[in-house]
Amino acid sequence: MTDDEATPETALDWVVDPTTPAEKGQLPLSVVIITENEEEQIEACIESVFAACRGVSAFEVILVDSASTDRTVERAREYPVTILRIPEEHTVSCGAGRFVGDQVARGELVLHVDGDMTLTDEWLPRAIDYLRNNADTVGVEGCLDESTQTGVMEVDKIGGVTLYDAEALAAISGFDPWLQGYEDVDVGFQLTTAGNRLVRLPEVSATHDVDSEIPEPLRRWRQGYYVAPGQTIRKWLGEPAVLRLLLRRQRFKLALVAWFAAGALSLVFTQLLLGWVVLSAIGFVMIATKRGPMGAVDFLATKTLAIGGVAEGLTRSPRPASAYPLSAIEVVATGRVLQGSPLDTEKQTASTDGSTESTAQQD
Repeated sequence: MTDDEATPETALDWVVDPTTPAEKGQLPLSVVIITENEEEQIEACIESVFAACRGVSAFEVILVDSASTDRTVERAREYPVTILRIPEEHTVSCGAGRFVGDQVARGELVLHVDGDMTLTDEWLPRAIDYLRNNADTVGVEGCLDESTQTGVMEVDKIGGVTLYDAEALAAISGFDPWLQGYEDVDVGFQLTTAGNRLVRLPEVSATHDVDSEIPEPLRRWRQGYYVAPGQTIRKWLGEPAVLRLLLRRQRFKLALVAWFAAGALSLVFTQLLLGWVVLSAIGFVMIATKRGPMGAVDFLATKTLAIGGVAEGLTRSPRPASAYPLSAIEVVATGRVLQGSPLDTEKQTASTDGSTESTAQQD
């Protein structure tokens, strides 16, 4: 990057305090990056954020790390970004990371990015322009990795790389830090049932690095994603509008539960057993026609595993976001307000500049 491609950085004296929600609208844009053991991708992620924000007059980058055991935080500290760390003993999830980042974010708009994603240059300017020119829209996403979409599509939730109106997000208390996953669905359904609009733009927003060494169902189980739908359903049992959307999203799992129940019933009324077996075989063949035999087995196994997760999630009582232990969040480094795209030299000076030193070193 040359000097002609960047504008100087603007320093700003401020104290990062996760326990006190920051006033929104102080900057045009805040970027919240969430990480957990992303040392291989985090530099590309941060640099892609800087590149995508080249046309933004002023922005800040807040990285929230979920108890990484690798060098994610060490590598991120080479950049002029705010770094917060959630200790391992507290709830570690995507929702918790987004919630913590939004607490200190001061932007009029807030961009959420996962640390294993690399932003494209074209999507963010388009997303910012769309939000500012469509007052009824409060959230925008793009397509991940590739796109066959030709126009703007209205959706009921957004995920992956997302741009929100910060005030609209704060009005529903933002992301739920206690959910093990599904935080984007939870927020999306709240916003849309309140009359707000969410859209997906046809542009590719980012490329996403997927860990192929761990099977997807196992990865989702280990990270609690299968538990999250049950948690969310229980949370909204008293709100029919949101609950209806959640149940509709789980319709395939509910159908499978009903089918298993019919199978159990056929064991009692044996004259029904043959019909259940035959229909089960027909159903498997139909799935296998689209996915192949092993794909059908994987599909059914995944849905069965997810049913167990939903059942477990339903046993978990919802907790208010205000109960999340924000006082335990460690402020590792305090970043600065940036203008345009930071100079390459800022990567080297970030670790020596007082505004990005850890709080321990400042003491």
